[in-house]
Amino acid sequence: MKKKLVIELIVYIVIVVIGIIMLFMYEPEEVDIVLPKDFQIEQKGGVNDAFVPIE
Repeated sequence: MKKKLVIELIVYIVIVVIGIIMLFMYEPEEVDIVLPKDFQIEQKGGVNDAFVPIE
């Protein structure tokens, strides 16, 4: 192998190893979600949907 290809291969290996280490070390922060008391979840196609045919 040429010297340039070996150096490039080593750089790519280092980048992959750092990426794998960061993947396992990452811990996301907990986020509290505050919903209003009158918040309601409706199914898709509920009462408020309207369908207007295109003529």
